[in-house]
Amino acid sequence: MTAAAPELVLTLGEIAALFRRSKAAASKHVARLMSGHGFPQPLPGRKPRLWSRQQVELWLARAGTSAGTGSPQLVPAEDPRLTPAAIAAGRARLEARYGGGA
Repeated sequence: MTAAAPELVLTLGEIAALFRRSKAAASKHVARLMSGHGFPQPLPGRKPRLWSRQQVELWLARAGTSAGTGSPQLVPAEDPRLTPAAIAAGRARLEARYGGGA
């Protein structure tokens, strides 16, 4: 099998950089996007996985375009430590340890 031209494909590392995540976090994030949000599948029969640059860029433009501007808006990664439930649990632990708030 011939090697794909580098400008036509994206590696997981390049996709991780687009999403501003580590490769491990990006792998999980991409899996979620593929299963529920129509993110392009990797090219078949490729190890390591490669994605079509054109398909990914088109998906990003469609998924992240704000109305009327035409420019992609990348959403930062969600931090599970900053969910309302996690914040409430942290506050409860602090109050239990140091006493109630003012």
